[in-house]
Amino acid sequence: MIIGIAVPVIVVLFIVASALSNGKSAPTGEWKAGQCVSSEGRIGDQAGKAFHRTGCGSSDAKAKVTKMTASVLIGGPTDCPDDTDAMVSVDQAHSINVGKEVACIRNLSAPHPGDVGQGGGVFRAGDCILDPQQSSHLQETACASPHWGTVLRWAADAASCPQGESYDAVPLFASKQALCVRRG
Repeated sequence: MIIGIAVPVIVVLFIVASALSNGKSAPTGEWKAGQCVSSEGRIGDQAGKAFHRTGCGSSDAKAKVTKMTASVLIGGPTDCPDDTDAMVSVDQAHSINVGKEVACIRNLSAPHPGDVGQGGGVFRAGDCILDPQQSSHLQETACASPHWGTVLRWAADAASCPQGESYDAVPLFASKQALCVRRG
């Protein structure tokens, strides 16, 4: 009789515990859109940061993967949504920074460095960049801070960008594409 009562009670407790922990445990398997991540440091500041998947109901959840897409050249056009706050290279074998796919990430709450002019995310019209001659890669910065130029658009090649003394074309390293920029 005790076993007859104990077994249903244990089953009910297991179901309740599973329901309460739903969304709090870290996802396993491949990275997918809809999963949440935490990081050591601010999401959007990718340099030296490790991103870890976590349950979306967890207090560690800081951002959500909005899309998984093919890896691109650093600084190049991407297939991530325009409001992406950070892009993280992911090897679906579960190691970070191998570069086989990119997780497009959006913070769950402000700040959103991926918003136009805020200094992070994907390069698009209205974003501001630092002088590419001063760094080995294109670097976005908040438009409210000192900057070298403002992005006008992506072009198929440097010759397709506006010409003149206040305009520049910033070519990609291994591609014909260029970022059209208005200096100042």
